[in-house]
Amino acid sequence: MVVSAEGREADVLVQDERVETGSILRIEDYYGIVAYMRYREDEKIGSKQKLIASVQIFGKLTKNRLVRIKKPIPPYSKVYLAGEKELNMMLSGEKNISLGVVYGTKARALLNPAEYDRHMAILASTGAGKSYTAANLIKEYLMLSLPVLIVDTHGEYPRLLSHILKDKDIDVMVYTVKHPRSGYGELKIPVSILSPEDFGHFIYLTEPQKSALETVLDKFEKTDYMLEDIIEGTGMLSTNDFHEGTIKALKRKLISLQRTFKNVFDRYGTDITELMKPYQVTIIDASYAPAGVRQSVVSYLSHELLAGRIRHKNEMSDPIEYDLLFVVEEAHNYANSRLAHSCRFQLARIASEGRKFGIGLCVISQKPSKIDEEILSQCNTGIYMHITNPSDKDHIRRSFESINDEIIKDLDSLDVGECIIAGALNRIPFLLCSVDDIGISREEGMKFNYSRIEKTDLGDSDYV
Repeated sequence: MVVSAEGREADVLVQDERVETGSILRIEDYYGIVAYMRYREDEKIGSKQKLIASVQIFGKLTKNRLVRIKKPIPPYSKVYLAGEKELNMMLSGEKNISLGVVYGTKARALLNPAEYDRHMAILASTGAGKSYTAANLIKEYLMLSLPVLIVDTHGEYPRLLSHILKDKDIDVMVYTVKHPRSGYGELKIPVSILSPEDFGHFIYLTEPQKSALETVLDKFEKTDYMLEDIIEGTGMLSTNDFHEGTIKALKRKLISLQRTFKNVFDRYGTDITELMKPYQVTIIDASYAPAGVRQSVVSYLSHELLAGRIRHKNEMSDPIEYDLLFVVEEAHNYANSRLAHSCRFQLARIASEGRKFGIGLCVISQKPSKIDEEILSQCNTGIYMHITNPSDKDHIRRSFESINDEIIKDLDSLDVGECIIAGALNRIPFLLCSVDDIGISREEGMKFNYSRIEKTDLGDSDYV
């Protein structure tokens, strides 16, 4: 029963062993979630050390819709565990996606897919299951026809998504970066479409160097030139127009760019519009590329996706015709608050402007405190898994309006595959979810299972 209530919170005396943190309760026509639990001594309830649940009230269910309450719940009201039928009724809408079940029940944890373009963040410690959670989320959006593009830093998504989508009519396209691999396509960047500003995705150029580069590019009449043509063109620059040091520095940077980005630049390049098709997921496997190349690819893709959607809205040529979801794994490598690389600024631009053009951003990281607060604050849905680092918790608290101290307290108590979902995707303030199992073993038995290297004695020497 309700012991006391204030505002949208109520203290409930617990007498059922099934009630845990995250359980959804019904109080007459009102619904709420157990934010945390404690033992308390209280003479008013007739005994000492009774278990009390602090319940955050969502609202009153009226015509299958939750309406916020205007006054506290009356004390001594009877409280019940919400059943599967009423949970589905409360959580469902016109369209739904689901990552799993409401914790402790068989009811699906139904979410509102229409809010994808208000951006999402999946945050968890290593091994908590964030990649499995992301794979389930991606599958749900693909089944609704939304094109998805993933920057895969560790090369794990081809295996995950191929398994989870094996019985689905979904196209899985994989492109490698820099290092070709059998059976995969190659992401290529056409040099001839790059402006002097675009070269900032790959190298830092001063304003005089940009001006010199622009002069070189203006001299090309053809439109399919390569990087070596630009390098050769720097020799045509006049010292009357540019300082000799500027010309030499520009040439040196372009030569370094050619060496570092070998197999990345191409005469014609990959058509970005072909990567974004309904019922298709495109995985950019950057696992073999150096960090600098990965950052440049994220910067380039972010810019091209937004530019393509802007062209579509303004009915210009070469548009990206469809809304899309852009997923960035290991986002702290690309959106680090201390990172001076252009990838951070391009991601921040998608976070702030993407919704107007139908781009949803999903950042995934085990180091939330490394991600720029401006980018995280634009993510209106947080999917939080097991996190213990105090600085990460504090960073999450500062970055998300939808999260409160009760949620933060429980992050280190979550088991593998459990998550708290808070924000725009949710139809209630927050939800504790057990994520669906993908069915791929983690191969824990393979660790430390090495055989001894055999040696043969020959004279005074050992030969392996």
